[in-house]
Amino acid sequence: MYCSKCGKEIDDSGQYCKYCGTRIEEDVPESTHARLQEDREDVPTYEMPRMIPLDMMEKHERLVYETHPSRMGTFFSHMATALLVLAGGFFLLVRFDWLILPAALIIAGLIIALVGYLKWRSIVYALSTNRILVLRGIVSKDLFENRLSKVQDIRMKISLRQRLYNCGDIFLTTAGTSGVECVWRDIPDPRKKQALLRTLLAR
Repeated sequence: MYCSKCGKEIDDSGQYCKYCGTRIEEDVPESTHARLQEDREDVPTYEMPRMIPLDMMEKHERLVYETHPSRMGTFFSHMATALLVLAGGFFLLVRFDWLILPAALIIAGLIIALVGYLKWRSIVYALSTNRILVLRGIVSKDLFENRLSKVQDIRMKISLRQRLYNCGDIFLTTAGTSGVECVWRDIPDPRKKQALLRTLLAR
C-alpha cells in the first residue's frame, strides 16, 4: 500500500502515513505510485554539493539547488555605501590635498565593501530532496534545516526593488509553529524556486 500524497510504501494497518502524516483512507493503486515516482524524476537534482559542506549532507540525499542571496540585496547596499565613502576620500585627497582624513575614508570604504562581500558569501540557501537548508557563516557554520514533510505553507513577497533585479523573499511556515519559521531573503529567481519547492512538497 502506498501513501496518496508522498507515494511511499506504508503499513496497511495504520491510519496515517508515518512519513508525511496524511490520513490513509483507501489503498493507492500502483499506477498512482508510478506517477509519483515519475514526478520525482522530473525535478533535476545533483549529488555533489557546490556550496553546502559534504559532511552536512544526509545519506542518499540529493540537492535541487544551492544559491547565495541576490547581489542586489545586502551586498549592493554595502557596495553603494563603500563607493560613496571612497569617492569622498578621493575628493578630499585631490581637492584639498589632505592626507589623514581621506586615507581614513578610503580604508573605511574598503572595509565596508569587504564586509558586504563576506555577508553575501556567508549565506547559502539550499533545497534538497529531503530538507530546506539555510547555512550561515564563513569560518564557523550555523545550519538551519527543516524537513519538507513539516512545511505547511509557502508565501512569496517581491518588492518593487526586488522586481527590478528578479529577486524576492520566500517565507516558510512549518508544522508545530505559530509563525514563519524560515525566510529566504533576496533569493534570485524566486518564482522558479517557489515552483520547485511546491513540486517537492506535492509528492
